[in-house]
Amino acid sequence: MFALFTWMFIVLPIVFILNNLISLAKNICIARATGTPYVIVPVYAYNRINSILFGRTISRLCNAILCEPSTTSWRSLVGSAWPWKLRHAPFADLGTDTFLTVAPGGIILYTADADVIAQINARGNDFPKATHLYKHVDIYGKNVVSSGGATWRRHRSVTGAAFTEKNNQLVWKETLDITQAMLNSWLRSGNGEKTVRSVADDAMRLSLEVIGRAGLGQMMDQGTGKGDNKRLLPPSHNLTFTEALRFLLAHIFYVIAVPIWFLKNSPFKNLTQCYEAYVEFGKYLEEMVAAKKATTKSKATESSDESLDMDLISQLLKAQKPSDPSSSDSDQTISLSESDVMGNLFMFIIAGHETSANSIHFSIILLALHPPLQRKVQHELSAIFQGRPVSAWSYDVDLKQLFNSLLAAVLNEELRLIGPVIAIPKMVSSTPQRLSINGRDCIFPAETMIRLCVSSVHHNPNFWPAYPPKAYPDPLFPLRNRENDLEEFRPERWTKYPANPLTEPATGTPLYVPPKGAFIPFSDGQRACLGKRFAQIEILAALAVIFSEYSVELEVDEWASDKVVAGMGKREKKVVWEMAEKKARTLLRDKVSSIITLQLRGAQIPVRFVKRGSEKFWDL
Repeated sequence: MFALFTWMFIVLPIVFILNNLISLAKNICIARATGTPYVIVPVYAYNRINSILFGRTISRLCNAILCEPSTTSWRSLVGSAWPWKLRHAPFADLGTDTFLTVAPGGIILYTADADVIAQINARGNDFPKATHLYKHVDIYGKNVVSSGGATWRRHRSVTGAAFTEKNNQLVWKETLDITQAMLNSWLRSGNGEKTVRSVADDAMRLSLEVIGRAGLGQMMDQGTGKGDNKRLLPPSHNLTFTEALRFLLAHIFYVIAVPIWFLKNSPFKNLTQCYEAYVEFGKYLEEMVAAKKATTKSKATESSDESLDMDLISQLLKAQKPSDPSSSDSDQTISLSESDVMGNLFMFIIAGHETSANSIHFSIILLALHPPLQRKVQHELSAIFQGRPVSAWSYDVDLKQLFNSLLAAVLNEELRLIGPVIAIPKMVSSTPQRLSINGRDCIFPAETMIRLCVSSVHHNPNFWPAYPPKAYPDPLFPLRNRENDLEEFRPERWTKYPANPLTEPATGTPLYVPPKGAFIPFSDGQRACLGKRFAQIEILAALAVIFSEYSVELEVDEWASDKVVAGMGKREKKVVWEMAEKKARTLLRDKVSSIITLQLRGAQIPVRFVKRGSEKFWDL
C-alpha cells in the first residue's frame, strides 16, 4: 500500500514535472531558432482542458494573492482572451508586433503586425486556417468554415453561388422592411417615449429574420405572436426556433466536449437542456430542407428559370443531386451529403446573424454615447434620402452613397473598436514556412499555431491615423494607448481625416483604406468571410432606417423620471446624462466577452428612440 501511495503521490508528479520541463526546454530552443521574441507561459492555450483547469486554479490563486501583472507577464498572456482585454499593450510593451508564447505543450505565434498578417492571409496554402478548432460549427456536419483543402473548395464553390448581386438587392429590401417593423415594436404611440432594454435581443431577431428571408428563402419563426409575448410552438417541437438556437449557442462547448449520449441521459439539467436544444434545432434544419425541396419540386413544373432560387438552401440542394455518370471527375466532387447540407445551414445561420446583430447593437449604443456625431450622421442621411419614404429608397443609387457616408465610417469604426472575434486562428502548413518580420526572414516549424490578433492590430498606432486622446474622466480602457485616441470611437478617422475631426464634417468621398492586414473584421485572403457584403448591406440599411427618422438617447430612468427630467435645467440634465454615460461605458468595458462572437453579456444598456427634434439631452 505504501509503495502504491509513493508511486501515485510522489513518483507520478515528479515524472509529470520533469516531462513538462523537458518539453519546455525543447520548445524554448525552437523559439530561439526562429529569431522571434518570446514569452514563457505555463500552459498551452490550445490545450483547452489544461488551460481551463489552470485558469480556474493556479492562475486565479496567483491573481488573488499577487499584485496586478504587467501586460507581458505569463499571468496576462496565459489565456486566449487577452488580445481583447489588453489590445495592443503587450506588443507595445515588448517592443514588437509579433512574438511567441512558449509552453510545454506547444508554441503559438501572436501577431498584430499588418504586414505579417497580410503575408499569412495571402499565402493560404502555406498558412491554412486551423480548421480543427472549428468543431463548434461542425455539430451537424462539415461546412465551408470547418473544412479545409479540397473539401473546403467543394463547399466554397457551392455556398459562394448564393451570394450574388440579386441576393444583395433582396438583403436591402428585406432589411428595410424588417427594421421598420422592429422600430414599430420599440415605439409607443409613435412618439418613442418608451425605454428599450432589448436592443441586443431585437437586433438578433432582425438579423435572424434577414438571413432567413434573404439567405435561406423562408420566414423564420420567432416564437411570438404579433404584439404580445405568447410562445407559439410549431407541431412536434418543445422549443421555438429562437429558443433552441440561443440555448445551443450559449452552451455550444458542452455539445462539443460531451458525448451526445451522455447529454441525453445526464442527471444534470443543464446538459439535458443542451441535448434538447441540439435535437430541436436539428429538427428545424431538417424541416427547412424538406420545405425547400417541396417548394423546388412544385416550381420545377411551373418554370425552368433556375435564377428564381438563388438562396443558400437551393444552392446546397442543387449540389446534393446525384451526379451525372457521364460527367467528369471534377464535377463528381461537387456533390454534397445530407450532413454537409445541414452543417452549412447551421454555420450560415449562426455566422449570418450574430456578427450583423452585434454591429447593429453596438453602433446604436456608441451613437447614443456621442450625440454630436449622431446629429452629423442624421444630417448626411437627410442629404442622401431627401425626405423620401423608406419604400422609395433605391438599392442602385442610395446604397452606393451609404457606402461612402459617415454612417459607413460608423460601421467601420465599430468593427475596429469591437470586432466580431478576438483573433483569427491560422497555422503553419505541414512544412516549415518563412515570414518576413521587420525586414528579417524568420522560419517557423511545421504546424505551429498562429493567432492573428484582431483586437490588437485594430488598436495598433503603427497602422492607424490617430490624434491625442480625449480627456474622459473614466476612459473606456484607461491603461491602453494613453498617447492616442485609438481606444475611442472616432468614425471621422475613416473620412478624409480633417484637421479637427470633432467639428469638421465628413467629405462624402470614399473612406480611408487602412494598410493591408490592419483591418480584418471579416478576415482576408481566400478564407475571407463569404457574407461580408451581405452583412455590410444589412447593417447599413438597418441603421439608415433608424437614424433617418429617429434619434437614440441613453435612458436615465435609474436617476430621474420623465417628469423630473422635464423640469430640469441644462446643468441638471447634464449630471444625469453623465451618470448614464458612465454606466454605459463601464458595461462596455467590463461586460463584453466572447463565446463565438464578442457580445455584451449579462447586462443591458437601455436607450430611448425619439423623433428627431424631440431629444432631451442634445443641448448639453
